[in-house]
Parts: sequence; C-alpha cells; structure tokens
Amino acid sequence: MGRSDGAPVDAEVIRETYTGILKAARLPEAAELDKALGRLRGHVQLLVPEAMALAARMRGMRRRTAVHCLVWAYQLVQEEEDDLSAAPEVRVQDLAIVARALLALYEYTGPLGRPYRAGEIEKTVRRRMCGMCMQPIEDGEPFERAVYASEASDGIRGYSHTGNCAGLAAALRSQLRAVP
Repeated sequence: MGRSDGAPVDAEVIRETYTGILKAARLPEAAELDKALGRLRGHVQLLVPEAMALAARMRGMRRRTAVHCLVWAYQLVQEEEDDLSAAPEVRVQDLAIVARALLALYEYTGPLGRPYRAGEIEKTVRRRMCGMCMQPIEDGEPFERAVYASEASDGIRGYSHTGNCAGLAAALRSQLRAVP
C-alpha cells in the first residue's frame, strides 16, 4: 500500500459501503460478498496513505490511535493473499471496521502540527514481529504467518520466523522470570 494515486476520497461512498456491511441484518451472498470485499479493500488502500500523512501531523493519543489503525489496515490487506486469512465473512467485517476508523481519522483530524517523524510511522506500520521470540523480522528474512491461541478470540494472527526460533523464545522467557 503505497502513496495515493491522486484519487479523491469520497467519504459518502466509503461511509455507505461500510455502513451497509456493519448494519446489515445478515451478510451478503457469495457474489455480493466478493464485491463488498473488493470495494472495502479499495477504500482502505485509498485511505491508508491519506491517514499516514495526517498521522505524521497528529499528536498524542490521536497519533497513537492512527498508527494502530494503520498497522491493522496494512495487516488486513497483506493477509488477503494468505492461507491463514480469515473467512470472507470475517474479512468483510474487519475491513468495514478499519475503513470506518480510517475515515474518522481522515475527517476528524483534531489539531495538526508540522509533520513529525513520518518515516517512523511508515516503518512501524510495515514492521513485523515474531510472536515466538518477540524479535523483529527483518526485510528479506523468511517468515510465515501464524495464529496464536487466544482465550479472548478465535486466535491472534501474527508472524513467526521460518524455521525454529523456539530456543530463542525459551531463553527470552527465562530472562523474564523473577529471580529468587
């Protein structure tokens, strides 16, 4: 998801799309579901560069919220090509929620300052952390998507180094244990 191609943000169309999904009594049938996924993916891809540029000018909690939404948006769009990607019914709901959040950030920016550390925002949005060893996955380093157990949901989707980083994970966990 790179810079915007200059297409204008049509807030009403985006709002109608996500509201149609979020307030519907039931999800659309398969053909309509695919269309809704495509529209929402396009809306998110259009809003990401706009929200990223604005986030660099935001401060405080609004900035942190914007970065969190941008990370989520990036991950949702990236996992579309993934075997671990959620069912279309879940993806359409997730994309509708993130489209709503990004549009709110776009429309209600709050007070803006001069851009501050814009490069760090983009780096944070694209960063991958291994859920096993909690170390960054560097560019070019092999990784795989993983689902980690969660009592609060059906699982937390994340990344892990390809191969075995269980030894490193165990060493890190032992460092976190309380010393008698």
